[in-house]
Amino acid sequence: LDSKSYQALLLDLDGTLLNIEVESFILAYVDALASRFASYMGKEEFAGHLFGSTNAMIENRDPFKKNRVAFYEDFCHRTKLDYETIEPIVDGFYQNDFPALDCWGKEQPAAKEVVKNAQAKGLTLILATSPIFPLTAIRQRLSWAGLAEEDFALITSMDNMHFCKPNPEYYAEIAVRIGCHPTHCLMAGNDTLEDLVAAEVGMDTFLVEDFILHRTSANPVYSYRGSLKDLAHFISQLG
Repeated sequence: LDSKSYQALLLDLDGTLLNIEVESFILAYVDALASRFASYMGKEEFAGHLFGSTNAMIENRDPFKKNRVAFYEDFCHRTKLDYETIEPIVDGFYQNDFPALDCWGKEQPAAKEVVKNAQAKGLTLILATSPIFPLTAIRQRLSWAGLAEEDFALITSMDNMHFCKPNPEYYAEIAVRIGCHPTHCLMAGNDTLEDLVAAEVGMDTFLVEDFILHRTSANPVYSYRGSLKDLAHFISQLG
C-alpha cells in the first residue's frame, strides 16, 4: 500500500457512514415536508414537484449555478410560489420536523474508527454526500451517525456545490476545492453508480459493501472493496 500516497479521503454518508433505511426515510421525509405545503397543494402534486426539481438540480451542468439555485429556480417555476414564500416553510421544516426522522438512521459501528484512523494518517476528510440537501439536513444526519461536522474539512451540500452525483464533475469540483489532485484522493461509498464514478476523474475507489446499492447494470469496477470495518483497517495500514 505504500506506493499509494493518498492525501484525502472522501466518504459517502447514507449507507456508508450511516446505517439508514433510505426508502423509508425518503417516504417519511416527503410526507413531512408535503404536510408543510398542504395549504398550497396536495401531497402527490408536491412530491412530483419535489422530485422533478431535484432531478433538474442533478442534471444541471452550469458550473456557475449552485445546486441550491438550480433547485429553487425549477421548484418556484413548477409550484408558482416565490422563494420568499417557500424559504420560511422549508426552514421551519428542517428546524422542527426533520430531527424526528432520526428513527430511520442508526450508527455504523466502524464509522468513528474510519474517521479516527484517517485523522491519525493526516488525511483530509471530505463528507462526499450527495449535495441535494441543505447543510442543516446533512449536519443532522451526520449526528445520527455519531459523527461531528468538525471532523471534515469539507461537507458537500446544495449550498456549496455546483454539481451532484453521479456527475463526475462533482468529484472534480471537490478535488479543486481542497487543492488535491484526484489521483491522491480515495472515494469510499456503497453506491455502485454514484460513488464509483469518482474513478472517471482519476480517484481510487473503495466499495463499502455493508449496504451496497447496485445501481449499475454492469459489474462494478473499483480499486478496493470490503466492509466499513475493512476500510478502517485499510486506512490504518497506509504508508
